[in-house]
Amino acid sequence: MDLIVHTVCFNEEAMLPHFLAYYAPQAKKVRIYDNQSTDRSVDIARSYPNVEVSSFDTGGRLSELTLMDIRNRSWKQEQCDCMVVCDIDEFLYPHDLIAFVQRHPDVDVFHPQGYDMVSDDFPIYDGRLITERVQWGSPAENYSKMACFRPARVVDMNFGPGSHLASPVGRGELKVYRAGSGADDLKLLHYKNLGLPYRLRRHQALKPRLGGPEFERFRFGFHYGHDAQVQEAEFSALKSRAVRVLE
Repeated sequence: MDLIVHTVCFNEEAMLPHFLAYYAPQAKKVRIYDNQSTDRSVDIARSYPNVEVSSFDTGGRLSELTLMDIRNRSWKQEQCDCMVVCDIDEFLYPHDLIAFVQRHPDVDVFHPQGYDMVSDDFPIYDGRLITERVQWGSPAENYSKMACFRPARVVDMNFGPGSHLASPVGRGELKVYRAGSGADDLKLLHYKNLGLPYRLRRHQALKPRLGGPEFERFRFGFHYGHDAQVQEAEFSALKSRAVRVLE
């Protein structure tokens, strides 16, 4: 079974080693759409033989409308059995995704259970999978994204902002796998809160990209503008409700 992964990127040199170590070994190809990164993201990506990088420019602004267009159109040029469209901080679990998909041959679209993962410190990549190192989090329906599907059976995914919602349309009636809370069920692990300092740095880097007509109209990414006090409260609340998600 062929698996292809698509993602978008802006200055992800910290997370990208985790992402590529997780997905690249099992994928026929990983395609990264890079939004003019100024760090080592592109160099890291190109160090993998099955990773392709395409650049796009939004004039230094965060453009969720552009990201939505990429997520909704880019996969249609691919020929594969299984497609993953996700962000660089999103990890579908179990790790052997191909085996999981093969166990459900009649399913067209996979709807995992989302989790907001959390740790005290950022796990600098050391060769181990991030799922082995950060295993606590909290269920989060907002992260239950339809990130995995069989492209031959889908006409449009109709991802909304951040892909938090989707309205897939098939060539016939689509069968959707809806994950529960079972330990061996399909999960989408969102690794954003990897220590409060990492979260603050990431938001501080993205905050200057807010603005312009799109932001004024839709307010996409407004949370990147939250001050440190608000972010610390959100981080503490997540830690207080976190449970062991992975064994």
